Amino acid sequence: MAELIEVGVWYEARPITVDQGVDRYEALRRGDAEWAVVNPGVERFEREARAGVDPALWAEPIAGGGTHVLLALHGDAPDEALQFLHKLADECELLCFQRPGRHQPAALWQPRRLLRVPVPRMTTEDGSLAHHPTGDDIRDFIGRLDEDNTTAQLWREDGASIRVAFVPHQRTWRVSTTVGDETRAEEDREDLTAVAERFEAFAAASD
Repeated sequence: MAELIEVGVWYEARPITVDQGVDRYEALRRGDAEWAVVNPGVERFEREARAGVDPALWAEPIAGGGTHVLLALHGDAPDEALQFLHKLADECELLCFQRPGRHQPAALWQPRRLLRVPVPRMTTEDGSLAHHPTGDDIRDFIGRLDEDNTTAQLWREDGASIRVAFVPHQRTWRVSTTVGDETRAEEDREDLTAVAERFEAFAAASD
């Protein structure tokens, strides 16, 4: 039997890491919600999640109480159901966390409200996030890209960014940089080692 897809949704004032997400989610499961903030978006999320997801997909009753919502979908629930919850959390300006399982890593989706905070950070399509990414972080994130996790982006403190995306028909990795209002496409890379080196050089640059 497929393992459950367990998700938690709550409000955060600033971006958090995946490890922090794990700690907060497990605290909520234990009933420790004193740290969680009451937010009107939570009530809206719970209401619209109940209305927008087929009841047959829920593996457990929805749990919450003004500060958070805990959800569990059957493991064979369609991707569209999880995508709906991600999008709804973003619209409600809430963070969405997926609990790790035997066959899936923890995943964290920060609302766009938090991603506008001007701190150096790196994200990937699967929801991974690192603040003030080190060289090890960059190599780890880039090394986990594949045909299902196809993009990564790094922002410097000055707002400049570098992005890589998989080009399926060429089976190469396309890198582009944005500095101010100018976006430049660079030569495609054939391997992720070269991509990681470019990301590290960009992160270390002063302009």
